[in-house]
Amino acid sequence: MPFWYYFSVPKLPPEVSHQSNVVEIRKYLASEGTAVDVGTPIASVENYWAVVTLKSNGKGLLRKTIFDPGTSVKIGDPIAVIGSDGENIPYGKEQASVEITEHKRYKPSSKHESS
Repeated sequence: MPFWYYFSVPKLPPEVSHQSNVVEIRKYLASEGTAVDVGTPIASVENYWAVVTLKSNGKGLLRKTIFDPGTSVKIGDPIAVIGSDGENIPYGKEQASVEITEHKRYKPSSKHESS
């Protein structure tokens, strides 16, 4: 029996998270039918603060990309389907890891400088 799991947009690191919790899919970095391994770049997304690459935390085959590039999705929304055997599904952890590839803006420091 084949298994599959949704590849979802993970929570972003605080330095690039945005209060709207929405990102735009810039492009898919892997094509449907491509074998993926842990660390394989799947998609590039962006928000107000940065462009980030979402990488796989499991192994399998990229079966389906769900949205077109340019689509806005929420953190936690599935953006792809990965077919996998049961042993390679990332149970109990995020399906994706995040790599910040471009800072568009930097958040102000929360520390106040003294004169």
